[in-house]
Amino acid sequence: MAATLTPDAIEPGSQIRITVAAEPKAAAARKTLVRLLSKDEAVAAEHERLRIARQKNQWENQRGGRVRLWQGRQVKLRPVKGETGESGSIRATVDVLRDLPSVAKYLDIAKA
Repeated sequence: MAATLTPDAIEPGSQIRITVAAEPKAAAARKTLVRLLSKDEAVAAEHERLRIARQKNQWENQRGGRVRLWQGRQVKLRPVKGETGESGSIRATVDVLRDLPSVAKYLDIAKA
């Protein structure tokens, strides 16, 4: 296993690999992990594929007459959930560097 970097040692614009080492109990920390992992290119492509599939599977029903339409939509599926073992390679932009210190205790951070 590579040495874990601290968020202060990461240079802006560099490519880093983050791996979830422990699941946070706080909902806000889990959302931050999901937001960071979603910046991976493969995850972003899968998210876009799911979004398009969800749009194709919408349906409309009449409800109470001609003018009231009820739209059925699928539940949003998320490619990452912030669980232990999930990893991603992301670019260390300003927003990533701002979020990393708050969830660094749940992550293993290494250079990609």
